[in-house]
Amino acid sequence: MDHLDAAQIIHYILTPAVMISSSALFLLGLQNRLSNLFSRFRALNHERRSLSQMASRSAKDNERLDNVVLQLDRLMRRVRYVKNAVICLYLAVVAFIGTSLCLFLTRYAFLPLVKTALFIFFAGLLFMLLALVLLISEVTIAYYILRLEQRS
Repeated sequence: MDHLDAAQIIHYILTPAVMISSSALFLLGLQNRLSNLFSRFRALNHERRSLSQMASRSAKDNERLDNVVLQLDRLMRRVRYVKNAVICLYLAVVAFIGTSLCLFLTRYAFLPLVKTALFIFFAGLLFMLLALVLLISEVTIAYYILRLEQRS
């Protein structure tokens, strides 16, 4: 094995590894976002229960209760979008690991898996793209919820 061959092998292995690392960083941020959404949901749900259990509510309390119920509905949508984005990113990591495995088997087991590796790599990229599209939708809903909160 000459130095060019070694450099090419490192390049083959490194590209999917970089994608795995970037997906992992992305996942870290999304897990944090999901945790914050869960906390916000619990707080709003507690407020909803408190308002619902009041013996007599003022018009302002009823308005706030309606607002909280609407926010909870939208918050659940946000949670679904973030959850699906997290799943997409985990699938991307699996695809990038599969790419590395295919490249390794192509090189050392002499299996013809180059096209498979490319297909799996692009599938990983598509999963990342889908995660971004889901997060764009989630941010739009977050803005709507903020506007609801502003009204109450």
